[in-house]
Amino acid sequence: MKTIYSIILTIAFILVILIGGIRICLTHFFIDLEYNSPHLPEDQYGFTRDTRSTLAYQSVDYLLGKISDAEYGAIALPDGSPVFNERELSHMQDVRDLTQIVLRIWYASIAIMLVSIFLAIKLNWRMALRKAGKLAGEIIFIFIILVLCAVFLNFNQLFTIFHSFFFKGDTWLFYVNDSLIRLFPTPFWVNVFVTVGVVSFTLAFFLYFACGTLIKKNKEEV
Repeated sequence: MKTIYSIILTIAFILVILIGGIRICLTHFFIDLEYNSPHLPEDQYGFTRDTRSTLAYQSVDYLLGKISDAEYGAIALPDGSPVFNERELSHMQDVRDLTQIVLRIWYASIAIMLVSIFLAIKLNWRMALRKAGKLAGEIIFIFIILVLCAVFLNFNQLFTIFHSFFFKGDTWLFYVNDSLIRLFPTPFWVNVFVTVGVVSFTLAFFLYFACGTLIKKNKEEV
């Protein structure tokens, strides 16, 4: 029973931390940081920074389910022409669906983690809790290091593999003058991967350090 508990809690810790890093990127705050970064190129086809920010905010809100398909598809430029073409809207629907699934997994993982912590206190399984936290930290360390190595060695290949795994065919490929590419160019996505990696690594470090310290302290007391 305790072994199953440890496995479930370890997985919950990992998902809470990794998806938590992703959730941070799905905020207006992150958009503001990116669009004020000197590393993000200006749009070559006429979008101002304010326009890009507004459209990016709306895109994030769409992924979070705050605006409907109809509202997102109705977003238009000052001349009345739609911002996104049908191919872009179709892809964003796929991304929104995936995002909603991932967020549900995150919420469930948070609930499982909290219940598991409560059980550890009630059943005196504190050592199992600490070992699960330490193991989760170690697994995240390895995973993030591998991902960040891939980001810096060949980001385009990593990006292609990622999209090929989650999306069908070439539905995620667009022209350079399509709005999604103009709003979210390659440097933006590099920073997303790096941000998720840094946030996850930092949280995993604190989890690993805290649990490892408590385990060591318990052994010394014994």
